[in-house]
Amino acid sequence: MSSPTPEQLAAWRTFLTCAFALIDILDDELRAECALSLRWYDVLVQLEEAEHPLRMNEVASRILASKSGLTRVIDRMEEAGLVRRQRPEGDRRVIEVALTPEGSAALQAARAIHRRGIHEHFARHLDERSIAALGRELAKVREHVTPLRPGRLGG
Repeated sequence: MSSPTPEQLAAWRTFLTCAFALIDILDDELRAECALSLRWYDVLVQLEEAEHPLRMNEVASRILASKSGLTRVIDRMEEAGLVRRQRPEGDRRVIEVALTPEGSAALQAARAIHRRGIHEHFARHLDERSIAALGRELAKVREHVTPLRPGRLGG
């Protein structure tokens, strides 16, 4: 097995530094401006995009963050009125998570803050060609790592 080149290691460190810093920055901004964590935002986005309630394992497979502690996250989100758990009539053993109107409103408010942060801390520092190239190159890595990620559908 070959070792990464110095250039590969430098690129990796830059990517990792940026990824973790952006997660922290975007999380801090959401918390400060709308009392919503980036993890909660991610859950709300996944529920909105699904356009129907999701089983807990489906939520876990879709979110970007670790699925560890997801039940507690959903508990707190339900207490805040952003989501609700429900049992479908066809299978009472299943628990689904649904977006509430309050959750949808919180998501809309947070989306503006989140997108502003993406622009301010990421997009405005890259031109269109760089964004396109970065997207193409990272898609190759995503295709490799997505099925390998524990606890994900297909992984």
